[in-house]
Amino acid sequence: MADRATSPGAPGGRLRALLPAPGAPRALALSTFVGQTGSGLFLPVSALFFTRSVGLAPAQVGLGLAIAGMIGLAAAVPIGRVADRFGARGTYTVTLLGQAAATASFALVHSLWAFIVVSTVASLAERGGSAARGAVIGGVGVGEARVRLRAMLKSVTNAGLSIGTALAALALAADTRAAYLGVVLLNAAMYVGAALPLLRVPAVPAVAAASAGPAAPAGGPASPPRRAVLRNRPYTLVTALCGITSIHYEVLSIALPLWIAGHSEAPAWSISAVILANTVLVVLLQVPFSRGTGEASTAARAVRRAGGVLLIGWAVIASAVFAGSPALAFALLVVGMVLHTAGELWHSAGTYGLSYELAPAGSHGEYQGFFSLGRGATAAVAPLVVTTVCLADGPNWRPVSGWLLLGVLVAALSWAVPAATRWAQAAGTAESAVTPEPAPEPAPATAAGPGPATTPEPASVRLSVQESA
Repeated sequence: MADRATSPGAPGGRLRALLPAPGAPRALALSTFVGQTGSGLFLPVSALFFTRSVGLAPAQVGLGLAIAGMIGLAAAVPIGRVADRFGARGTYTVTLLGQAAATASFALVHSLWAFIVVSTVASLAERGGSAARGAVIGGVGVGEARVRLRAMLKSVTNAGLSIGTALAALALAADTRAAYLGVVLLNAAMYVGAALPLLRVPAVPAVAAASAGPAAPAGGPASPPRRAVLRNRPYTLVTALCGITSIHYEVLSIALPLWIAGHSEAPAWSISAVILANTVLVVLLQVPFSRGTGEASTAARAVRRAGGVLLIGWAVIASAVFAGSPALAFALLVVGMVLHTAGELWHSAGTYGLSYELAPAGSHGEYQGFFSLGRGATAAVAPLVVTTVCLADGPNWRPVSGWLLLGVLVAALSWAVPAATRWAQAAGTAESAVTPEPAPEPAPATAAGPGPATTPEPASVRLSVQESA
């Protein structure tokens, strides 16, 4: 009879089902949790540290971060190629240590130019680390299990950010340079701590330099032909569609709080309540919502579903402006937030699956770096878009129509994702069909006769061992 403590239905069994599997998945989760807790600790105090302690003007902080962010975006694909060429785990480790060094260097910054330089190094390490991390995840598993791991890491990210943000309240209450410097140095130390669990992650094999054909390096097997991401138009289209529809993140962080405060009768604490509800739901439900999205067509349908749900959710949120009482306004906001969160969860799971399943094997670093550009470009322009569209001046019907217009746009682009995915799949199939496979080398003969050829263990088998360990 099964032990009740380990039965899936027992409380302990349900808790363990939410945890990453031992081995590489758990090591990646621990690395993510430590690093994101540090980020959550630093983000709430960073603006005050740079203005009150370093002495920069708010406009200077914005300029420096904008320059650093643009340079970081441009470096995502090249650093992704480095991860593919020289090894994803090592590249990811170097970027984490780079973030640690850059973050600690903020303690020495006393001028705008120094701030720009250090911020740029930090942005390069962050964007490059995101691409390398994507390649590490791509090497740990395949298909459904890979998307599940990515979804679990998103839940871990939200949990770490929440805990770090809560701890940052201590430094904000002190409001001294010593307290802010303590946060800066602790954040740097946590990046180093995030690199340590990677020692338990198997190294992702590096691939040979891309070639036009299946020519092999001297003495080694032929590497599969790789298609540079900038020439892969179907993948570029999917990246653009998924990037634009990711504007829901800025709707949550920018438009919603301002909408509640300035266009509804809901109490001020409703802002914290609905955003906290979103965070908790993402932590608990991202993994269940990712089921079935390990295949490209299913992942595309999840993105399409997300667009429709986001449209309905934003329509409900917008309707709160017409509520005649605080209680009704709050109730509408809660319902709208639940729908928004469902759309966010499906969108995240679908884009995770598409970013991996449509990328050629051996190029996950480059392709993950490129896929992040869609989200990064949207994040750069989204604040202007959502404040202009969803918070328009004038009668209530203007901002309400803005919410609906944005929802219709996101839904329409989401509905185009399955067709773009089919194009990408057809292009990948056609490319595979015209690529000649290298002839297998004969096994060397021995005195006892030809020995059996050995084949490397497939990634799917490697993952199943880790998942069940």
